[in-house]
Amino acid sequence: DLLALPPVRFIRRPQWRAGAAVVDEPVMVRGPVVSRITRFTPGVVRHEVTIRTRDGLLVGARWLAGRPRAFDSWWTGRDLALVGRVEIDELDPDEVTAEPPPDAEPVQVAPDPAAGAPLRPQVILYEPEPVGVDGRGSGLLACYDREGIDDRSMRDIVARALQVVLGAIHDTLPSPIIEHHRLLPLDEALRDAHFPANSTGRGRARLAFEELFLLQLGVALRTGRGRLGRGVHHRALHSYLGQIEQQHGITLDDGQELAFSEIRRDLVRSTPMVRLLQGEVGAGKGLVALMTAIVVVENRTQVAMVCPDGLTAERRFLFAEPLLRSVGISPLLVGERLGHAQADAIRRGEANIVFGTADLLKDEREWKRLGLVVVEERDHYGTVRPADLHGRNPRPDLLVMTTAPIPASLVFSVFGEFDLSTVPRQGRTRAVPRVVSSAQRGEAYAQVRAQIERGHQAYVVFPVAEGRDLLGPEDARRFAEALRSELLPGARLAVYSSAMSREDRLRVFDDFRHRRIDVLVSTTYIEDAPAVDNATAMVVEHADKHSLIRLHRLRGHLHHGTCYMVLGDPPNADGVKLVDLAAQESDGYRLAEIDLQVRGLQALLGDRACEAPELRWADPPQDRALLLRAREEAFALVKADPELRRYRGLARAVNERWGEWLGEAVATEPPPHTGKSRPRRRRRRRRRR
Repeated sequence: DLLALPPVRFIRRPQWRAGAAVVDEPVMVRGPVVSRITRFTPGVVRHEVTIRTRDGLLVGARWLAGRPRAFDSWWTGRDLALVGRVEIDELDPDEVTAEPPPDAEPVQVAPDPAAGAPLRPQVILYEPEPVGVDGRGSGLLACYDREGIDDRSMRDIVARALQVVLGAIHDTLPSPIIEHHRLLPLDEALRDAHFPANSTGRGRARLAFEELFLLQLGVALRTGRGRLGRGVHHRALHSYLGQIEQQHGITLDDGQELAFSEIRRDLVRSTPMVRLLQGEVGAGKGLVALMTAIVVVENRTQVAMVCPDGLTAERRFLFAEPLLRSVGISPLLVGERLGHAQADAIRRGEANIVFGTADLLKDEREWKRLGLVVVEERDHYGTVRPADLHGRNPRPDLLVMTTAPIPASLVFSVFGEFDLSTVPRQGRTRAVPRVVSSAQRGEAYAQVRAQIERGHQAYVVFPVAEGRDLLGPEDARRFAEALRSELLPGARLAVYSSAMSREDRLRVFDDFRHRRIDVLVSTTYIEDAPAVDNATAMVVEHADKHSLIRLHRLRGHLHHGTCYMVLGDPPNADGVKLVDLAAQESDGYRLAEIDLQVRGLQALLGDRACEAPELRWADPPQDRALLLRAREEAFALVKADPELRRYRGLARAVNERWGEWLGEAVATEPPPHTGKSRPRRRRRRRRRR
């Protein structure tokens, strides 16, 4: 446990040279040893060593508090590095050394070749610290920031522990993996991680690889067990897709087609599909998921489209309904309460694709033949897990779709059981972001008015907190009236609010899509609705109250034009930083990692926050390439040896680490070999007649 505690950071002390000013700060002195001696005086044992720097300066080091580590190995001529405070030597030349006791070690003094007398150091370091395990380190000093113990004491404890275990520690990783990836052996990696020879970080990388490998090995073992079930076999039928392409001109780009082909390969297998579909905002993931649902329905099975909330289900239904009905598919939108007629339609199989929330999966008896579950994740991840579908026979395929990129640490930990498909954003333009102060709000709306006069449309979006509108419907109507009378005279405005009835919301958005409304004032989520190409402006009111990812999604929802991010009055300081970041950074994957740091695991995962392991050495965002290599090796190993029969030590290691992370054992440890061979079967001799 001590050696598994990683340093928080490293510092490097400046190297002191002859003629430099003496400062009250630790410096590093390096050079070959010219003398090593132990002096004994009444009640005091003093250890001394003298080294000669490159510029010929003699530096003496003295310890009164105890023997420094590795003191016995500092022979004459060996290179030594020490860190301490420099003092000018003012010793009495007639200083006398007491006679050592009989059991003391021999005193060693390197004579000065020129003078024939013991060397007298010109500079003294009192109680310096050896650099590295034995004084031959590079100069990087680890800082642990542990409460109750200073960093120097911690380094000394770690160094002495390394001296004990070096050469005797068992390596967990199989040797072929170590050789293939050119990794350091475990003992060398531990030494380099705490006392690095240089700044390449090979030791930390080796320990991070092992940590990620054990994580992915457990995921691979769980995945293999989780897919041992009878799934729904789907044929690759494309009749409906061909009709939609001919009637509506909807086709997939290259990135969407690649992800769709990966999904189709899963559908034709007899084992259940468990796949995560992610990509940048506006990449077209929703269309890929809808095409997947159409293929499944053509195989005469049903699809559950699980949305984050009822409003999102409405908007998905609004976009999909005309496409589905044009080829004879019956979609159904259900609310919080499932009516008797709706339940009967699902039970009879008359409803082919059902849009709703996670409540759709509560009662397995409501479905005639459920073949696919499509889950859309927005603010919280882990709504539906593969284990939630284990009770169904046959098990439906599971496709989870995220509205924005998710952090790499969650992709390969919480979603580690999922195969991954990524849809790149190809050839799609983005809106130009512009951060606007409250005093400049009028200028922003003047630009919006100019766009409306050219025949375009615009959004005005208010913040949402914990899924609830911060602006009530009455306040929203008064705001819309104020816009119409003051800033946007003559414009046709309408309010889109979660407090409205479903029929009113559908009517308002349909009017906006068909250009019967110029400005849509939305107090709720609008960014997951079908994009309106004629909209060229968006005003995000109180932008400093929006989350980082929502700002990114709002900007991505507007395919062209300008996104005005208007700050509140007075603005929130932390919120302003996020607004500036959302305006400057266009990489959603980078923003996802920052959002994880800002919001924390609990906000992203809720009850599943405990499923994200706390890694010691690995940093998934930084070690993404390392994580992919570890995942590839882990899954290949489990494929070749599903029960790790040839790797008993590895099975114990993965169980120990997963027990620490999630409190569960994922590998079946084979019984230890007792050394007793099976009794040989006696052959009966045939009697001669």
